[in-house]
Amino acid sequence: EYPHLGHQLEDWVAENDKVRLIRNRERQGLIRSKNRGAEESVGEIVVFLDAHCEVNTNWLTPLLDPIKTDPTTLTVPLVDRIEYDTFAYSSIYHSVSKPVGIWEWGLLYKEMRNHMEDVKDVKELSTAYQSPLHAGGLIAVNREYFLSIGGYDPGLLVWGGEQYELSFKIWMCGGRIIWVPCSRVGHVYRMMVPYGFGKLVHGVKGGDVINTNLKRVVETWFDEEHKEYFYTRQPLARFLDHGDITKQLQYRRTCHSFSWFMTNVAAPVYQDFPRLPKNVFWGQIKFADDTEACWRPRCREPPCKLEMSTDCFIIHDEVLRLNELGQLGVGERCLTAGSLLSGRNWGREIVIGVCPLGSVGDNWSYDVEESRMKYSMKTGSGGQVSLCAEMRGMGEVIVLAICDMLETRQEWVWEEYVPYWV
Repeated sequence: EYPHLGHQLEDWVAENDKVRLIRNRERQGLIRSKNRGAEESVGEIVVFLDAHCEVNTNWLTPLLDPIKTDPTTLTVPLVDRIEYDTFAYSSIYHSVSKPVGIWEWGLLYKEMRNHMEDVKDVKELSTAYQSPLHAGGLIAVNREYFLSIGGYDPGLLVWGGEQYELSFKIWMCGGRIIWVPCSRVGHVYRMMVPYGFGKLVHGVKGGDVINTNLKRVVETWFDEEHKEYFYTRQPLARFLDHGDITKQLQYRRTCHSFSWFMTNVAAPVYQDFPRLPKNVFWGQIKFADDTEACWRPRCREPPCKLEMSTDCFIIHDEVLRLNELGQLGVGERCLTAGSLLSGRNWGREIVIGVCPLGSVGDNWSYDVEESRMKYSMKTGSGGQVSLCAEMRGMGEVIVLAICDMLETRQEWVWEEYVPYWV
């Protein structure tokens, strides 16, 4: 598939006495290959970097120092951006911030930037500090310690979710994660993954490797309360098969609980991503007069509009969710009122936008008796008005209009989605 990684690479390695090339007999994926790399290594410290990284000046020594002090430490450099098309190098962080890794409840990686404009001693900005989570593939760790905790869970497939698994395991089982501002490593943010997953994904339900991995992490490390937050955010994950986790649970029982971790290490997560209310409805919203037609996002990222469509096939996390506090979500995004349409098409477009940090509520409701999706808005006079979702034609945007009990275009039904692989 990539000839330059064959004899050409082997010839180059043969001329470099500090480099060894170790090949798997068949594709094992990033996670298992990292485990093998640690097993094959002979140094005291193992450093993992992605292939598409470029280290900066004096990057290594600051990573090693905290590990020398405490061998149960995993250290993380600050990751800078390398543009994939120009290789331009730049920092993604403010000069007076100390970012930490967190997550939203669908386990998408996020960061809190923690701006420190009022810091009195500039040295504080360069001091290593704790983080609940590491960013991904760029870490340093004591080899013996890494192997003693089992490395990465070998039941995780290819890549995806491994930073959560290792971070939770380290913190809950007596270690710590330290971010090191004085260590800078550039990372190319690619437009696409330039390889396939091979045989490893055969038999994975829905082909959803990443969410299968995330479910495995959740079932191993979360307690019952926090598992429900994940399944509230990712309802279709309940249908995925995360495999046998008997050995992982056996090790897990020797560690702190996830609630301990959330209280003592990861409490800042709740500031941006509070505990999730239960879903009142989830699945698809379909037109009552034609249940072959449904609400469909025109794109995945905001600003994005909803339209009526007969393409109701769902991929991964495209299900809609209406929670007890009136927030209507799809994936990590929220649906809300958009631009005002004037004239004969009067109404407000329904748009997909970024959910407000720290909030899990909004003004949506579903009236079962009236079969209407309603959204409450403030009027110019300070009062409240309820608008109803209305279809304007197949392929047209869905709008919020004045509620009309005689208008059949405002009638909708919720239908829980059963994935095709069940």
